[in-house]
Amino acid sequence: MSTIENPPAPALLRLTRVTPATRVAALAGLFAAASLAGCVVPKPVPPPAPPPVVAPPVVQCDPPREAQDLAARHLLATEDRFSALNTADLTAEASRAADTSIEGQMDQALALSMTHNPGDLPRAQALLDQVLHNNAPQADPWRSLARLLAYRLGEQKRAEDAVERGNQQMRDAQRDYQRKLDDVNSKLEALKAIERSLNTRQLPAASSPKP
Repeated sequence: MSTIENPPAPALLRLTRVTPATRVAALAGLFAAASLAGCVVPKPVPPPAPPPVVAPPVVQCDPPREAQDLAARHLLATEDRFSALNTADLTAEASRAADTSIEGQMDQALALSMTHNPGDLPRAQALLDQVLHNNAPQADPWRSLARLLAYRLGEQKRAEDAVERGNQQMRDAQRDYQRKLDDVNSKLEALKAIERSLNTRQLPAASSPKP
């Protein structure tokens, strides 16, 4: 009994019917497709993320000091230094050679105001007058300080004059009291002399014998 073979599948028939020329054409097509796939332009690489923004450090700077502020600081520091000197050193500071600079004139006027020697206050006021009447730009920061120091010297001069007047009045009162005391003593001595003379006259009459 003969067996009937199954008819070949259509795909198998197609494969069996592929000729060498067809195979070459198919390979060429596959090669072309692969070549086109290799020529595809790749996507651009995204740019890197920007670096984090770092805030610059805040630098705290002292504001520039004005010339008048510097002058006031110098005068206060000089007064503090002079107040720590003894009488001899302070007198030496007040009596040193005259400095033509405005700063030197202010320093010497300050020293003269602290010595309390006769004639030093007028010398200090004369130095301050030079600063007050100086029209140079360098004198501008010192002019208000010179006015302040001159006012203080004026008050000090008035206080010293008041003390001197009080002392003079006290001396005058003491002299007047001493003069009155001397006058009373002289009168008392005169009375004592009269009393002694009267006693001397009465003694012979009292010692004479009775008749």
